[in-house]
Amino acid sequence: MSIHIISEVATQLVAAAPHTAIKAGPVNNVCASAPDGVAPYVDQVLGWVKYGVIAIIIGCGFASAGALLVGKFGQMGRAAQIGASGLFWTVGAAIAFVCIYAILNGIVGSGC
Repeated sequence: MSIHIISEVATQLVAAAPHTAIKAGPVNNVCASAPDGVAPYVDQVLGWVKYGVIAIIIGCGFASAGALLVGKFGQMGRAAQIGASGLFWTVGAAIAFVCIYAILNGIVGSGC
């Protein structure tokens, strides 16, 4: 269905090309903003989510480090393995959080 639509649009553009020129203008800088009256609530929810994710990452880091230490000192190889894996995933989650936050901040911006 979508291929048929794209084909039809392309056919119409090619048919109209000799008679008219397609002109594209620049896109103005459009700032994203919350609807009127919603901004304080959006900021509050986003703040909760942001600090909640940070708290989860920190908690998982401490839990993984604890499992690693207990596993190494207690001769429990599986616990040490789970702790090391948890630290790896915690660092990966922290990196992903920073990247995603930077991408969203770049899209939304902070002042126009």
